[in-house]
Amino acid sequence: MGIKIGMVSLGCAKNRVDAELMLGVLLSDGFELETDPAKADAIIVNTCGFIEAAKQESIDTILEMAEYKQDHLKALIVTGCLSKRYAKELPAEMPEVDADEGFHYLEDVHRVLTTPGYTAYVKIAEGCNNRCAFCAIPAIRGNYISRSMENIEREVKDLAAQGVKEI
Repeated sequence: MGIKIGMVSLGCAKNRVDAELMLGVLLSDGFELETDPAKADAIIVNTCGFIEAAKQESIDTILEMAEYKQDHLKALIVTGCLSKRYAKELPAEMPEVDADEGFHYLEDVHRVLTTPGYTAYVKIAEGCNNRCAFCAIPAIRGNYISRSMENIEREVKDLAAQGVKEI
């Protein structure tokens, strides 16, 4: 019996894809997916930090998941936009968090789809090179990086082979 991992992913479809890739990596490494946070050994909260309401939802979710430490939970891991945007502040402000992880898009990793079986998101690019004064995306997601057309096409074909009809 392996370590049971729970995942809560907040925010946009890009975060959903990141969460699905993380789950794919974890399951291929022998971890088990646990959908009940009360039974998880570790929980990953994939956060959003783009607008104020999203930041608050992320903070509230982290604190809600931290309550499971009173029972069975051994580790609370935070990743995603909030943790990237506030990497220096988060450890001091949220001692409930055991680890603050960065995540970079991995091509050719089997994803664990969290959407209904007929639909899936495909991430084609990440980040932005513009440094608009009103936007935090470059600070959160980094510089613009595009996936190769061949890699995107391969992923779409793989998803279609799994029965996905809507991409």
